[in-house]
Amino acid sequence: MAEQFKYRRAPATPRRISEINPEKDIRVRLLGRVIVKDNGTLIIDDGTGKAEIIVENQDADINDLVRVFTRVLPLEEGFELRAELIQKMNGLDIDLYKKIVEK
Repeated sequence: MAEQFKYRRAPATPRRISEINPEKDIRVRLLGRVIVKDNGTLIIDDGTGKAEIIVENQDADINDLVRVFTRVLPLEEGFELRAELIQKMNGLDIDLYKKIVEK
């Protein structure tokens, strides 16, 4: 019989940027458009707000639709987002996606 994992990673909860709560959220999954690509950071906009995300690998380009799995790190004022995984979602029908997700 397989041994149980001793530690389990928290799931990445789907969130809108405006809904991120650094007191409760550990990992979140965001979907938005890259509006700024800078040295070590991306800024994405999901229609409810903008988020600066610290990234190591900047495969995404400006105007790409991306899904980003991030860690939420609370700060004294606000929070910091650190990317764990970035997926390009350029082929996604965003209107259909919103209909399914927002049910």
